[in-house]
Amino acid sequence: QLGSPSALADPDTERRLRAAAARGGHTLYVPRGALWGCEDIARMDSAGTLAALKVTMTKAPGSFRPQGWLRDRVAAAVASGTRTVLYEGPLRPLCPLVPNNVNTMAAAAVAAPGLGFDGVTACLVADPSVPDWHIVDVEVTAVAEGGRALSVTSSRCNPAGVGAVTGSATRHSFWSSVIACTGHGGCVKLC
Repeated sequence: QLGSPSALADPDTERRLRAAAARGGHTLYVPRGALWGCEDIARMDSAGTLAALKVTMTKAPGSFRPQGWLRDRVAAAVASGTRTVLYEGPLRPLCPLVPNNVNTMAAAAVAAPGLGFDGVTACLVADPSVPDWHIVDVEVTAVAEGGRALSVTSSRCNPAGVGAVTGSATRHSFWSSVIACTGHGGCVKLC
C-alpha cells in the first residue's frame, strides 16, 4: 500500500513500483483519501468515456508546504491577502512542489490512467477566506456524444485546523480506504 500517491508523479518511481508489484504477483493499493467519486472516475476511464478531469484544491495559504518556485507564489499570496491561483495545468509538475498537499489530485491521476499525471488538470488555490477549511472540487467530463457531454462536478468542504496540511475528515477517508483494501473496494488499484 502506498501512503502518498504524489510519489507516482515521478515516472521512474511509478515504473519501479509497477514492476515490483508485477514481479511479486501483487497489486499496489493507493488510498483515495479526499477524492470524491473515485470509483466513478475509474469506471469511466476503463470504459473509455472519460474526456477530462480537473481537480481544484483550495486552502488557506498557511496550509501549503511549497517547494521550489511555488514558495514565492505562496509568499505573494500571503502578502496580498487575496484569493490567488497558485497553479493551473498538468498535475505531474505540481506534485514535487507540494507533495504533502496534492495527494488527492494524485489519487485522481491513478484512478484515471488514461489521462494520468499529464492529462489530469490540477488547480491549486490559496484563499485566506477559508482559514480552517480545505475545499476539493472535482470536475469530470465525458466524451461527447451527439455534440453533448456528461459533466459532473462535486465539491468537498473538509474542516481543517488552521495551517493544517490535511483536513480532519481526510484522515477518516484514508483509514476507511486502508480497511477496505482487504476487499479491494476502497482503494485505487495500481496494477
